[in-house]
Amino acid sequence: MNGNFYEIQKSDRSYIALKKMSDAGFVCGFSRRSGGASRGKIEGFNFGFRVGDDPESVLKNYRLLADDLGFDLSRAVCARQTHTSNIRIVTSADCGKGIFQVDSDIRDIDGLITNEKGIALIIFTADCVPLLFCDPVKGVAAASHAGWRGTAQNIGGKTVRLMAEKFGSDPRNIIAAIGPSIGLCCFEVDRGTAENFAEKYRIPKPNDKFHVDLWAANRDMIAAEGVPAENIYISEECTICNSDKYYSYRTHKEHTGRQIAVIAIK
Repeated sequence: MNGNFYEIQKSDRSYIALKKMSDAGFVCGFSRRSGGASRGKIEGFNFGFRVGDDPESVLKNYRLLADDLGFDLSRAVCARQTHTSNIRIVTSADCGKGIFQVDSDIRDIDGLITNEKGIALIIFTADCVPLLFCDPVKGVAAASHAGWRGTAQNIGGKTVRLMAEKFGSDPRNIIAAIGPSIGLCCFEVDRGTAENFAEKYRIPKPNDKFHVDLWAANRDMIAAEGVPAENIYISEECTICNSDKYYSYRTHKEHTGRQIAVIAIK
């Protein structure tokens, strides 16, 4: 973790957050796997309802999260993520979806945007790249889930574009955080997957494999929409290298829970 992010410690639970977002008047945070109410196969601070965990334990984790970071859980929204670049504008009518209404109509959605105060936007990851965005001038927040497919489809850039189109955000005012996720050091893929990315993001390895830099790809796509480079922050925490701190699908396999990224306008 670099110096732009800071750690939030609550009992046996911890998060990291981007100082510039917090200072701009937004609740924000990326959860870690320690602590929490989940036991058994999925142990720790898990937020995934579809990974074989006890639903009551997952709900308790959400309540702990809301208390720790200071938002109203009844006004939180989650999507049914499916590695798309589909983005939804969220309003008060959506509050509780994905948590208290697990099977909601927010399906095949990997990005959420709102301009309403107090709505907490939540996305899940377990190696994929979590992206948080805020515009402190227009009062807009967004969260996007960028797996390699979402990254290749430019979900980060599309999120910025939609913030501008729907709410008048000037990209020069947008702050973006690229959270804990699989790093260049560990994201090894076959040639077919690697060819979804420009050559500058690929490092060839033996046996026709490649390492791909999803952090740099997302940073550059966000910057291409006009967000200043100095407003894009990468946590630099790889979930595989730090699998003791984070859930990692490639590491933990069937024992993998989900951590979250959350943002809300205070």
